Amino acid sequence: MIMNLNKIDNRRMAEKFDKDGIAFISMNTLWRKPLIPLHPLDKNYRVIAKKQYNIDLLKRDLQIAICNVDKWTNKDKNMSWQSITLKSSDGKDQSFLKNTTLGSGEKNTYQYTDAMKNCNYFKEILKEIPTDIYLVRILKLKAGGRIKFHTDEVVFKKTRDIIRCHLPIITHQAVEFQIGFPLHKPAEGFGIWNAKVLHSKHLEPGKLWYTNVNTLHGVINNSNIDRYHMVIDMRPPY
Repeated sequence: MIMNLNKIDNRRMAEKFDKDGIAFISMNTLWRKPLIPLHPLDKNYRVIAKKQYNIDLLKRDLQIAICNVDKWTNKDKNMSWQSITLKSSDGKDQSFLKNTTLGSGEKNTYQYTDAMKNCNYFKEILKEIPTDIYLVRILKLKAGGRIKFHTDEVVFKKTRDIIRCHLPIITHQAVEFQIGFPLHKPAEGFGIWNAKVLHSKHLEPGKLWYTNVNTLHGVINNSNIDRYHMVIDMRPPY
């Protein structure tokens, strides 16, 4: 049964979750592992490295990568969410991480794509992260765009093997990563949930953010600029 909490604002809902997560979760039967958010809610998106990356160099390599490709890959029907692949399983375009066995060390076959040519700062960043790096993409969310609530649990439920991190390059305070409170499951064969915002956070540029993509999550860009993140799928480094 969906509780009356779906009628109150997300700030109060978030407070209830952080105060007594077990009781809050138990009142909504749609929540199950690994959809249940981490407790407290701030753990669902947190900076995992103290380093502040150079924004100017990030923007430089972003422009180089854009110039290296003929077109973006569309990730939704509205063409508001698009990607460029920087590293993939075969060095070619790959818009999502496949549910496959991920190798480690010499068995990690992921390789740079043509988009990474002359992106020396991007390569330096990835080389410095002390773990196996898998799929790496630039994800653009156009001004006014929205990524609806969904879960990537098919791949990321193996939390000891794989996590997703974001390195924001160009963003705005009105761009927020959102955690969803489920209201209804997707229709059969579809992946978009009917959910309301439980918690949200702006991911500051130049920092490496862990994001929990097992829980229901989405993104809203309520600004007048396009948002660009480097999104890195990796083995947990810490």
